[in-house]
Amino acid sequence: MKALLLPLDNRPVTCLLPQMVSRIAGIEAVVPPRHLLGALDHPASSPSLADWMQSELSRSTPDCLLFCLDSLLYGGLINARRSSDSFKQVLARTSPLKQWARPGRKKFPIFAQSSVMRISDNYDPSEEKAYWAEYGRELFAWSELLHRLSSGEHVEPRSLAAIELKIPADIRRDYLATRARNFRINLELLNLVASGVLDLLTLSLDDSGELGLNVLEKDRLVERSQSTGLSDRVLCYPGADEVLSSLLARWLVSRADTGLAASVVFSPPAVADCPSRYEGQSIGKTVAAQMLAQRVTESDNASRRADFVVIVHGAGYRQGDHIWQPGQPDLRTLETAESVRATIAALTACELPCVLCDVAYANGSDPLLVQALLEKPHLFRKLWGYAGWNTTGNTVGSALSMGVARWFSAMSKQPAKRTEEALRHCLFVRLADDWAYQAIARRKLSSPVDSKSLYRLMEENLRRIARALEYDPPELSVSLPWQRTFEIEVSSALEG
Repeated sequence: MKALLLPLDNRPVTCLLPQMVSRIAGIEAVVPPRHLLGALDHPASSPSLADWMQSELSRSTPDCLLFCLDSLLYGGLINARRSSDSFKQVLARTSPLKQWARPGRKKFPIFAQSSVMRISDNYDPSEEKAYWAEYGRELFAWSELLHRLSSGEHVEPRSLAAIELKIPADIRRDYLATRARNFRINLELLNLVASGVLDLLTLSLDDSGELGLNVLEKDRLVERSQSTGLSDRVLCYPGADEVLSSLLARWLVSRADTGLAASVVFSPPAVADCPSRYEGQSIGKTVAAQMLAQRVTESDNASRRADFVVIVHGAGYRQGDHIWQPGQPDLRTLETAESVRATIAALTACELPCVLCDVAYANGSDPLLVQALLEKPHLFRKLWGYAGWNTTGNTVGSALSMGVARWFSAMSKQPAKRTEEALRHCLFVRLADDWAYQAIARRKLSSPVDSKSLYRLMEENLRRIARALEYDPPELSVSLPWQRTFEIEVSSALEG
């Protein structure tokens, strides 16, 4: 089987991870050349992507199309926030979708993602318009106040006037206009679902709190999808970078007649109610949303036995964060020893394959958990998935998609050796990225370094991971693909 994928941009987690998940499942992934995808310093060319897609479709018919529409419509996730293109210009870029789904063409499902534009509580303009450097936190506070007002909550008039005085009127107008354009585009995408052009639409919330214009837009989009009878074909939940992998997993489950069920273990149980950073909801709600997105039913072990177990590891009372910003609480070190013991015990006792979602911290693994796993390497043989990066949604969605892919490979009787190699490679990359880099090496960097220096910094821990997994990655290299310390690329000849 063959899936045609359009990633969100050219980062490893958005571009390479879905291909790794495809290999675990034994699926051929057809992806645009990486240079055609958007990056931090330049957007993708929408016409070039459309031409590439048309060329691929004229050559052969895939079994599904999985699209991150921010790439096609805006040139990527970041440019969706930066672009000054008009509504008409962006809307015109949906035309290829209608062409690819026209009557008479062999039908293949089209699953798509579009983001609800985020709003960040910082002064970092690297992924925003330039004015974020001076007015980012003021815009965030203004957004919250506008949400409260629109919800009928009493807001002291002076507080709104005071925050608006801090933000020049032209910047406020530009910000609202950008949001309004993207919101209108998402409404148009709902129409494409209603007309059958799109079989599934995921509206993902990229970084979100409990309040803000993005949350208000999400509520309105959900209301519209419900009122038009599209609830079963429109999903809306926190996430972004992991969504293409989740769309792939959902398609894999749809190909099986038996359905897929998993048991969920929160370790410790309090993790289910722990607030999830950057998401505006509990960790338990994020897990439920990610399982729904991938059509994984929660097993009750009575009417349906589980195919695997999802273990959600956390600190219990609060979620840490490996990234600290001035003016914010320092959550870089939490006491997780008891949680680690509970998670290791749950993994040891489990008789089914496991997917381990490491959400004790945002932006990296729990160091104590990975250290404990490395001391018991036989436990890695039970893992069908692991992740511990960025947000809870990123972690759960990517780890779960690995588990779904491994389950699918067994269901479809893929060659065991090839499947296991693909799984071990994906586990290696996630542990190298989420633990060896994000939780350990990144703390030692104040600015980007060259690949050789980065490898030397990580080499000992990379070797430890390889020994534990009994896996020797061919021609291993590490780099900072966007020349910033936020993400790392761990690659080998397997990506070839």
